Amino acid sequence: MMNHVSIEPRCVCRLAGALVLISALGGCGKAPAPAAAAAAPEVVVQTLAERSTELPLEIVAEIKAFREVEIRPRASGLILQQYFQPGQRVKAGQPLMLIDTRAYDEAVVDAQAALAESEANLARARQDVSRYAPLLVDNAIPRQTYDQAVAQEKATGAVVQARRSGLERAQRDRSYTQVVSPIAGQIGLQRIEVGALATAGQTVIATVSSLDPMVAYFNVPETAYLAHVKQLQAAGRTPDKAAADAAPIELILADGSHYPQPGRFDFADRALDSATGTLTLRAVFPNPNDVLRPGMNVRVRVVSRVEPHAILVPQKAITELLGKQFATVVGADNKASQRAVRTGARLGDQWLVEDGLKAGEVIVVDGLQKARPGTTVKPVPAAASAAVAASSASQP
Repeated sequence: MMNHVSIEPRCVCRLAGALVLISALGGCGKAPAPAAAAAAPEVVVQTLAERSTELPLEIVAEIKAFREVEIRPRASGLILQQYFQPGQRVKAGQPLMLIDTRAYDEAVVDAQAALAESEANLARARQDVSRYAPLLVDNAIPRQTYDQAVAQEKATGAVVQARRSGLERAQRDRSYTQVVSPIAGQIGLQRIEVGALATAGQTVIATVSSLDPMVAYFNVPETAYLAHVKQLQAAGRTPDKAAADAAPIELILADGSHYPQPGRFDFADRALDSATGTLTLRAVFPNPNDVLRPGMNVRVRVVSRVEPHAILVPQKAITELLGKQFATVVGADNKASQRAVRTGARLGDQWLVEDGLKAGEVIVVDGLQKARPGTTVKPVPAAASAAVAASSASQP
């Protein structure tokens, strides 16, 4: 007769636990596989070098017409006719408006009559002198009579000259009733309508502006002016010679685009503005396509000075933190470190470094997030990185 052995559930659980423990103890004799060493991250670097660089200065400027004239009549009267359309191109001497001529016509007629009267008196006085001259030789008339005739002739001749000038003045005033454009250019909106009364020298009829060339007025700070003068003195150059040899001036429009026509210096004010401490300058720009218009707000870019030992770094290589600027430098041991720098002018997509970096040092220009201070990196020159990127882009 067989004996059945019953095993309680608690014993089953203890047996399973013992087996697990034995397996764990058996595995302790084997060492875990070592983790593979992490590869140094690749970063794009650039070796700094000094180079001579022109430092431009961008200044807000205002575009104005090279010549702009407010047209005022030189005769008073009612406006009878208008010969121009607002905004059209006009030529020098082109008629613009006609003022009532009746009063001036009457003045011309009066002047002509006065001149004719004086000329008749002069003719009679000359006849008297011609008649008295032979009688004086024979002592047929007193000397006094002859002298009076000669004096009368001279006085009448003076009256004729005065009245001839009066006639010319009346005719000139009559010509002023036709208002003409003094310059060639584009005329604006009329400021007075037909039928209104115009006053000589006061009423503005319209404004005419020349459009080619145009000028840009801008103000440079006193410090920039002094730096420019010192640079000229160091080079032994005179301001006149420097202005003649100055680099062309660039013009940047309101939308950020560059005006295709370069400009040149044309005028510098005789004195600085004491209120703003600036010197007013003017540059002339060709405007063959009428792109520039008076009143436009633009920026002019001028070369303020030349830095012979400039160090330029890409803007993306500079980080800012709490108002300070930093660059990541890679040492000879390929370890990255953070360096505080001070930048100056911005030249395109680069910063001019004024302090903190020197020629020969290597900085990270791409991959800053992988080059934390103290990290060993694998530097890749920027030129080699660009070549690899170009090759990858050419692959299908």
